[in-house]
Order: sequence, then C-alpha cells, then structure tokens
Amino acid sequence: MSNQAKIESTIKMLALAAAQIEATMIESGNSVSALSNSFSTIAEKFHHLDDHNDDTVISLTTEDFQALRSKINEAIIAMQFYDRMTQRLHHINEGLSATSSLLESSTSTPESDWVKLQETIKSRYTMESEREMFEQIIAGSPLKEALASFKNSSSTFNNQEEIELF
Repeated sequence: MSNQAKIESTIKMLALAAAQIEATMIESGNSVSALSNSFSTIAEKFHHLDDHNDDTVISLTTEDFQALRSKINEAIIAMQFYDRMTQRLHHINEGLSATSSLLESSTSTPESDWVKLQETIKSRYTMESEREMFEQIIAGSPLKEALASFKNSSSTFNNQEEIELF
C-alpha cells in the first residue's frame, strides 16, 4: 500500500471517529433536554397536586394520570442515552486503537489489512445509525454530510416512542 493510500485510509478512520463523537454529543444533548423537560413536567404536576392538598383526598384525573405516565416513559427512554453514549465511545476507542496498531505495525501495510480493519470495526456496530455513518464516511462523504444525515435520522428516532435496541 502506498504512503498516499495509507494516509487516505487513516484520514477516513479519523473522520469516522470525529463524526461518531459529534453524533454522540448531539444525541446525548437531545436526550438530556428530553429528560429535563419530562422531569420538569412531572415536578409541576406534583407541585400542582401539593397546592391542592388541604388534608382532603387528592385525586388525579385520567388526563393527569396519562400525562404523568407519558412523561415518565419519555424520561426512561431518554435515560438510555447513557448506554448509547458509552457504547459509541467504546467503539470509537476500539477503532482508534486498531488504527494506531495498524499504523505502527509496519511501514508498508497492505490494503487488505485496511479493508479488514474497516470490516472489523463495522461488524462491532450494533446501532443502525453507526453503520450508516460508517458507510458514508468510508464511501468518502464529507464529515458535514454524514453528520447532517445522522441529525435527520436522530431527530426521527427521538420523535418515536420505540426504543432502539442495541
């Protein structure tokens, strides 16, 4: 593998790591905002109940109960950001370590070793958003384009009530 090809492969791997870090920060920020919103709403509902507690029986309307349940579910889903964040950071660390090892291994690394490294990194991804970003970066998409694509898929994911399993 020529030095130029080695440099290009290294740049792609570094761009991938940068994109993953940025994506992790975006998703974590969205989740923290959702948590904050959910807990604020829950606190307001309980404060409202407390204001009306004059030693009489407190009753929740069906609407109040459903709103509280909804906000609690949103908070639980949003708290999963920590698991996604640590998983992504672990993948970034593994990818950078493997890239570093490959660079240190010899002065002329065969292209097949770079392809194998990329396949190994991709195989460790469990989240579809990671695999999509990987494909875009390796295909040569600019970092900003890959992040814009992630933001679109991330906002779609954050508006769903389903949990992404990983």
